[in-house]
Amino acid sequence: MKKIVNIQDYRDAAEAPEGEKIEAHGLLAQDKWVALVDNAARGDLEAITDLAESYLKGTFGEKDLKKARKWCAYAAKKGHERAIGLLKEIPE
Repeated sequence: MKKIVNIQDYRDAAEAPEGEKIEAHGLLAQDKWVALVDNAARGDLEAITDLAESYLKGTFGEKDLKKARKWCAYAAKKGHERAIGLLKEIPE
């Protein structure tokens, strides 16, 4: 059974504890996901790193290490410090 959390308890989805998915109030979760992807698509390196971390943790759904690595590598290549550290945590 999935635990439902209050999305407002976290600054962003990447801060959800390991194994907890942001599903509370479906529309809020969907809005959060859309905003994160939109900001990442605009080149916001913090959003790109948050997106990578959400794929790594499976915050919005299933974990996807390939996508986590792809997004994180992009931000790391641009010099984003948190992405550089996170990239080392993603298994190959």
